[in-house]
Amino acid sequence: MTKNKRPKNRAPAKSRKLSVLSFLYGVLILGLASIAGYAFYQQKSTPDEGRITATVSIADTVKGKHEGEVPPSRAAKEEPPVQIEEPTPKAEVTVEEPAALEKPEDPEVKDIAVAETKSEDKQTETPAPAPEKTAEPTETVRQEEPISEPEQIQKPTEEKPVEPQPVKEEPTAEEKPQPVEPEKAEVTETLASPPEEEKKAEPTVKEEAPKTPEVTPEPKIAQEPPKPVGPLPPVPDPSLAAKSDFGLLPVISPDGRKPWRVYARPFDDPLSRPRIAIIIGDMGMSKFATRSAIQDLPGEITLSFNPYGRDLQNWVAQARAAGHETLLQLPMEPFGYPDNDPGPQSLLSRLTDKENLNRLEWMLGRFTGYSGVTNQMGSRFTTSSEDISPIMDVIRDRGLLFVDGRTSGRSVAGYVAKQKSVPVAINNRFISNRADRASIDQRLAELERIARITGVAIGVGYPYPVTLERLAVWTKSLTRKGLVLAPVSAVVNSQEIQ
Repeated sequence: MTKNKRPKNRAPAKSRKLSVLSFLYGVLILGLASIAGYAFYQQKSTPDEGRITATVSIADTVKGKHEGEVPPSRAAKEEPPVQIEEPTPKAEVTVEEPAALEKPEDPEVKDIAVAETKSEDKQTETPAPAPEKTAEPTETVRQEEPISEPEQIQKPTEEKPVEPQPVKEEPTAEEKPQPVEPEKAEVTETLASPPEEEKKAEPTVKEEAPKTPEVTPEPKIAQEPPKPVGPLPPVPDPSLAAKSDFGLLPVISPDGRKPWRVYARPFDDPLSRPRIAIIIGDMGMSKFATRSAIQDLPGEITLSFNPYGRDLQNWVAQARAAGHETLLQLPMEPFGYPDNDPGPQSLLSRLTDKENLNRLEWMLGRFTGYSGVTNQMGSRFTTSSEDISPIMDVIRDRGLLFVDGRTSGRSVAGYVAKQKSVPVAINNRFISNRADRASIDQRLAELERIARITGVAIGVGYPYPVTLERLAVWTKSLTRKGLVLAPVSAVVNSQEIQ
């Protein structure tokens, strides 16, 4: 019984092996037969027409990936079948194409169908297949490109990795923004070497940037102080002086020239900056103070000389040689007189007009070369229009200017001078009522504020050492503050007088 069971189990195994082998052999035979039939079919078909249509479809699908795109090769060649028939060695494709088509079996049938439809429609010559069919062969054709024809199909394959055509089109697209460059020669160079454009465009911008700041002399002019004025001409001018019992008195020349203009310090500010005038009084009373003011202070500061000083004409000559404009102080009656005594020749309200005018001539003849006069004390005398009016008539007739020291808030001297057409200026601040740095610096800052608001400010000080020291420092800072130091003759008739 055991011997009969073993052969029964072995017999079906052999039959299965034979069935599998026969199936495989049948598949191989069918495959070989299909290959032979496909080769025989291609031999019977026209070699030129079928291949030409295949190459045209490949070129079209490679260069024009979308339906609406027209490849440049076909745009230049309106009759592709006539020009593509020239290469004869296309017979090589018959041997190489099956090798590539063996791997993808399904796409082969689609390519053959497309080739047959295009060979039948030679007259149309346009890629008329449906958009779905054209999209599929483009993917298959990209795999077949290296195996296809060496002359026509290898060109698009090389263009994909290197893409020479888009590189040539890029400079043409870049030519549109390049019209900004004026020279045409540079554009031709940029087409040959586009990286050189960026190198050339950068230095042009860098060269233009520094050119703009070169044309900026205005801030330099704004910081430059006025040109220094040399020594003023010696005095007196013979045509501006008349002899009297008290010496030479100022007069208007026959040709109309006035002392306040001729003896003034020249001044010109093209920037029209706010002006500040500083007057230092009591010159000639102390040799040390007078010498220090003349030598240490800028020439734009006006020096006012006391008529009781000694050797006044010599001091005035030194002051003018240093560029200073000069004034004459007129002592006038203050409140509290005679306890506050301005001097033996001062103008007093208790005196007659004739007596005051006689004293005035004595003071005017003390020296020559001054452009105007200012009051010393006079807090009471300047508040009386009756007392000050005859004085203003003389000042006007002799061609002088008047500076109201404003020793009293009720002074009418400035108003009377304006009514009588006398060139007038009014003091805004006394700089050195207190001889300390903080007080002097505060008053100078107030003058700056007034000058910025009204355009003009006038300060009066005395030749204390601290005053001269603070003025020497302060005057150097005016230029960077946008202010200018001016002689008093440059600020007359520029203030509001009430």
